[in-house]
Amino acid sequence: MDSTMDRPSWKSKGIPMTSSLPAVVPDLPSSTADQRMLMIYVHIPFCHSKCTFCDWVQAIPTKDLLRKPGDSVRQNYIKALCREITERGAALTAAGNIPCVMYWGGGTASSLEPEESTAIMDAIRSAFDLSSVLEATIECSPDTVDEAKLRFYRELGFNRVSSGVQSFDNERLRKLGRRHSAEQADRIVYAAREAGFDDVTIDIMSGFPDQDIPELVATVDRALELPLSHLSLYSFRPTPGTFMRRTVSADGKRDYLRKQQVLFTEARNRIGARLEEYASGYFGKVSPFAAMYFQLRADTVGLGSGAISLVDQQFMMHRKGLIHQYIADPLGFDLAVPAGQDRVLISFIQAGLAMFDGILRQEWQISTGTELDEVLTRPTIAPLIELLRRRGLTEDDRGIRLDPKVAGLTLIELAFEMAMSQPEMG
Repeated sequence: MDSTMDRPSWKSKGIPMTSSLPAVVPDLPSSTADQRMLMIYVHIPFCHSKCTFCDWVQAIPTKDLLRKPGDSVRQNYIKALCREITERGAALTAAGNIPCVMYWGGGTASSLEPEESTAIMDAIRSAFDLSSVLEATIECSPDTVDEAKLRFYRELGFNRVSSGVQSFDNERLRKLGRRHSAEQADRIVYAAREAGFDDVTIDIMSGFPDQDIPELVATVDRALELPLSHLSLYSFRPTPGTFMRRTVSADGKRDYLRKQQVLFTEARNRIGARLEEYASGYFGKVSPFAAMYFQLRADTVGLGSGAISLVDQQFMMHRKGLIHQYIADPLGFDLAVPAGQDRVLISFIQAGLAMFDGILRQEWQISTGTELDEVLTRPTIAPLIELLRRRGLTEDDRGIRLDPKVAGLTLIELAFEMAMSQPEMG
């Protein structure tokens, strides 16, 4: 992307530099006992680099992660993915599932060549009726797109661009292993607008081991200058297997957790002064994908190596990193269990409480096949619930939820403790 291009004046075009949209959740659809809503997630396990912080790609062998267009393994992966889309999609469509959201992530979805993206989208359109889709998002790394490629995505059927910017500090980007510059991160937002996208979101991160408040504030302030419809703020998770986890000392973990919480709070307060927060770290126009995922309003069909599905009260997973195994059998799962298993439900609880509107009883029962009150009393889950009650958990006829004032810090603590409790990979 040419970062030397002049920025267009969005104010002169009537597009606000930031949004003041309320945090009220729109009237989103939910599955019923007779009618399943469906979210389509497509996983692209390829990147141009292996970032030092990313726990999504740590399990993928570097050789496979960096496969280039034309590589036989990559070509076979696209074929296997299209086969899974075709066969699973046909079954879900025949069962009457109604697609409401589509999301392509990774990895780096925008690392695909146009012909690869077209082949995947053709398979999706043949398998699913996309006329009811509210939001179709593609994740784009700033170094992999220009305005022409973004226009291609708009014509392909996407209406939302999400970019993992992470930072606007070039030295930080270098430490993270990112290939893009701060200027490219800035430019992708303007290019997406020029390409016709009304919904543009970026991710930024806080809580890196050596990060200080001035660095984080500079990134937040630069993000808020951009014509975004949405901004996501994530706290770094010291997940085993990532290079950056090795810089975190177990002896100093309590001090580091407090530092993470301080940094997140500083960033959250600055963003919240400009954009409404509807879920922990999610600001601006409510994303149907985020809201429906957090609240289990729909089933999810996860397509591709590393993708997770929740369909008909069954939790299914293609494990990350097993690309060759996936190519050999894209219809097989490495894990397939009832959604009512405790470990699955714990993950749903922690995800659902990110949404300030909380976990909804009816949606929970339809998606998991369990009663929420019964789940909260299970021996392996009750200690978590007691901790949450001490943090002010609200329980009523609608469901359960945390006060926005404590939700973010509580969820950071839970994710941090879970990551640090796992042994480092060899």
